[in-house]
Amino acid sequence: MDLKEEIKNSIKLSDVIGKNLSLKKRDNNNYVALCPFHKEKTPSFNISDDKGFYHCFGCGKNGDLFNYVMETENLSFLEALKKLADQAGISTSKQNYFVDPKITNHLNLLKRVSESYIKNLNAPFGEKAKDYLQKRGFNQSILNNFNLGYSGNLRSNQHLVSTLLKEGFSINDFIEVGLVKKNNDKNLVFFFQQRIMFPILNNSGKVIAFGGRILGDGQPKYLNSPETSLFLKSKQLFGIFNAKKLLHKKSFIICEGYTDVISLHSHGYPAVASLGTALTDDQIETIFNLVDEAFLIFDGDVAGKNATERVFQKYLPKIKLKKKLKFVFLPDKIDPEEFINNYGLQEFENLLNKAIGVFDMLWSQGLKFIKYNEPESYAYSWNYLRAKVNTIENDNIKLAYRDAIEKRIKIFREKNKNSYRKNNVLNLKNQKLYSSKKSMPKTGVEIKIGAIIYMMLMYPKICLIFDEKISLINFRNKDFDNLKNSILKKVTNYPEISPKDLQQKMIDEGFTVQINNFVQSNYPTRLNFELDHLNEENICSTFSELLSLLDFKNI
Repeated sequence: MDLKEEIKNSIKLSDVIGKNLSLKKRDNNNYVALCPFHKEKTPSFNISDDKGFYHCFGCGKNGDLFNYVMETENLSFLEALKKLADQAGISTSKQNYFVDPKITNHLNLLKRVSESYIKNLNAPFGEKAKDYLQKRGFNQSILNNFNLGYSGNLRSNQHLVSTLLKEGFSINDFIEVGLVKKNNDKNLVFFFQQRIMFPILNNSGKVIAFGGRILGDGQPKYLNSPETSLFLKSKQLFGIFNAKKLLHKKSFIICEGYTDVISLHSHGYPAVASLGTALTDDQIETIFNLVDEAFLIFDGDVAGKNATERVFQKYLPKIKLKKKLKFVFLPDKIDPEEFINNYGLQEFENLLNKAIGVFDMLWSQGLKFIKYNEPESYAYSWNYLRAKVNTIENDNIKLAYRDAIEKRIKIFREKNKNSYRKNNVLNLKNQKLYSSKKSMPKTGVEIKIGAIIYMMLMYPKICLIFDEKISLINFRNKDFDNLKNSILKKVTNYPEISPKDLQQKMIDEGFTVQINNFVQSNYPTRLNFELDHLNEENICSTFSELLSLLDFKNI
């Protein structure tokens, strides 16, 4: 990409014009203002970020980012180029001012290789690859939109190289774009063989690299091109060019894999994926140059959750006004494509509607450190939250977060203080419930186990407070054990989930009969406690006592 295109893809036209004009938003990506080129009382100066173009219907002035800066600041093109490049943080070394013939040559080579891969996919020896893609639900329209192909075997790769050498490309060109390398014997080694090929496009839609998925068994399952002068993983996002075609139609999604991006795109979602690396500052900046709100949806396995945590930690200090990153947690070991296939688009939309914002994500991170009856854990949690808020670079956001965190801490402490006071009032019912372990009626193990699950369903926060102890329990009754594990995972993924939503999620996962039985049960009566009259402290005491009454070796 030449310098001019790189600048256009890095800076919004409205951001530049909005520095000296008051813009009025017409829709998500278009603005109107009083024209700076002639006097008017009614705004007729239109700005389109989608097109990167402005036009005044009053005086006829029109142009792009560079025209605007040249006109309003009386600069030459090179002066405007330098000014905007500095604003975008892009190097303006002399060779970048014009298109480098070598770059053009490399882009043409990658385009030719991509065209060859597409032909391979439609040839007889690409039938297996095409069958795999069709089984994944990728129809011909999807294949065309993303230019999917097949790299073929050693013989077809050798034929491709010999053909392109005749067209004027060199072996060094193949090496420099990351398609081949030479081994110790000076023989060519092809990076991609018998793989489904996913072209990686830059913001302008030009092929700059490839990702390849192996057919059948073999490692690595996915392989990206090595970094080149055209392809820097930390700055590029898979699917960015296709995502721009769907902006503002549905929620913008950041996911992990090629197929997730393609599947989401087929359902109308603009989606991108980082290329086998943690989401970088440059990638986040690229996303928020396109949209004001994005949803991070990584896989529901341990690796996906850890990656989500890393993105949160990276993003928090960089948080900006009017830019929102929201976090969505999928069920265990499920990716976005599988979730939509299993549960449907409406349930996926419900998932997006329950996404956690940065502030709530921060609060839930802090709550993880709290352990019941360990005062020092509360102090550690508050220190953690305050320290994290202090890392925020924007002073206004930092002050707002600081106030909000202190308010939540105060509410949390007041609730605990009131719980402590009430718990010490000489109330006959409370004395019955909490004076000693003997106060709990003698019941069978099944009743106690049922009561534990009942309380987890009615008071999900218990799962966070007693997560370690609950995790260690293994019920012999497999139905109870599976339900217990599902509840624990769901609350871990959604710390703020309500009892009603938790019960519905369990029903959705196939526990309909068990949930109905628990909701209609008489556990409170059988165990002599009235949950409607208990506060958080008392609930925790009851739950702790239930756990202590169990013989963990015989349950």
